[in-house]
Amino acid sequence: MRRWVSASARLLFIGALAFGGYTDADSDPAEIMVDPARTYQTIKGWEATARLWETNKEEDRYDPSWLGFRDLIFDRLVNELGINRVRLEIKSGAENPVDYWTKFEKGEIGYKAYRRHYYEKINDNDVPDRINPAGIQFSALDYQVEAIVLPLRRRIEANGERLFVNFNYVDFGQTEEKGTLSHALNPEEYAELIHAAFVHLKEKYSLVPDALEIILEPDHTDQWRGKQIGEAVVAVVRRLTAAGFSPEIIAPSTAAAQAAPSYFDELTSVPGAGALISTLSYHRYDVSGTLKVLPEILKRAQKLGISTAMLEHLTGDGQELHDDMTLANVSAWQQYAIATRSVAGRPDKIGYYYILDLKNPAAPVLRMAERTRILAQYFRYIRFGAQRIEAHANRSELKPVAFRNTDGTYVVVVRAESAGTFTVRGVPPGRYYVRYTTDQETGRELPPLMADGKAISAQLPAPGTVTFYQKALSAHDSHE
Repeated sequence: MRRWVSASARLLFIGALAFGGYTDADSDPAEIMVDPARTYQTIKGWEATARLWETNKEEDRYDPSWLGFRDLIFDRLVNELGINRVRLEIKSGAENPVDYWTKFEKGEIGYKAYRRHYYEKINDNDVPDRINPAGIQFSALDYQVEAIVLPLRRRIEANGERLFVNFNYVDFGQTEEKGTLSHALNPEEYAELIHAAFVHLKEKYSLVPDALEIILEPDHTDQWRGKQIGEAVVAVVRRLTAAGFSPEIIAPSTAAAQAAPSYFDELTSVPGAGALISTLSYHRYDVSGTLKVLPEILKRAQKLGISTAMLEHLTGDGQELHDDMTLANVSAWQQYAIATRSVAGRPDKIGYYYILDLKNPAAPVLRMAERTRILAQYFRYIRFGAQRIEAHANRSELKPVAFRNTDGTYVVVVRAESAGTFTVRGVPPGRYYVRYTTDQETGRELPPLMADGKAISAQLPAPGTVTFYQKALSAHDSHE
């Protein structure tokens, strides 16, 4: 965690200004205008993949040591960062007569041996309408649910919210064992596996996923292309609907954002598929050119009246989040996994929201990863169901977004790429709290401001991200 310095030395806030704002002597005032009447997307959650360091690649073994720090990690993940959505994965190799996860967890095989069978698909039987329970293994899924999903759900529900569960199918083509079945070329077999998993989750845990992400990164698979995704959508929705399930459908989730439009066009050309998609999803592993394709992604989603989501990028940061929210109007966003241990020479391993430093085992230190510090300025205050409203600046070094939460509170987040003063206009009257993060400080809380409906201003001596937010009034506050 970064060191603190005094508020007066680092950041000066002047609130409830009647006119003009607080200006620098050397420049005209920079301004941000908020317009609550102009609205955009509704937020459906800030996501993390249900993964920590249980898979110890370096030591080729199952590692349960993370469980001893679970309460600390999950409390921070929910209450400090604001995660309220989880990706729950099932690998295609779950359709297999051998339970390799249990062998791995018991120490009978190492990570490398286990990984060889991740995507080894062996048909449970030749009749997709009749499941052979012995041919489908749910032990890895159960581990994620019991060790991660349910504890997260309890914490989020304790805050008066609910956990959004995104069920995700993975079928990468990178392992040597392929098996004898192709879910991509047999959509009814794919539907059988997903249906079996939904039934299992409901019957064992009373857990029904909110969404089904059809396939993770099809451009990293052997046979999943747009046509196969579309056929899988039609088959699985028919199967799930008949069983009483109605999850949101997410696709195509390509690794490269620039591949998403073509995959989406092809999958929606399959008769009936387009009408079943709820979210057009993409990842950000392009070498370049991602910004150019975001408007194309948005255009396709708007044509069908559906949402968009960026659901994985290990090096995703605050700048990317801002671009995704304002250029593609994403409703959900994910960097990647929950937490990992620090590794010598790699103090900030990419793709994990939190890092546990065990240099001193008697006094372990859990800290936000470097990129997480800025993401928290958004995640923690923009809550599930929040609607983005118009916010624009008159200077390019200021990048604002504004939201109205379901409880009526407002949030304005401003990325300031240089030092200076800015004034926010158009926010409704009320008390606003202020928190900022810079290279030197993390989550610095400052005295609240009272806005009279005209303006609130800030002077920032260094680049950083500032969040103005309101808190819902309690019954006591409403009578004051």
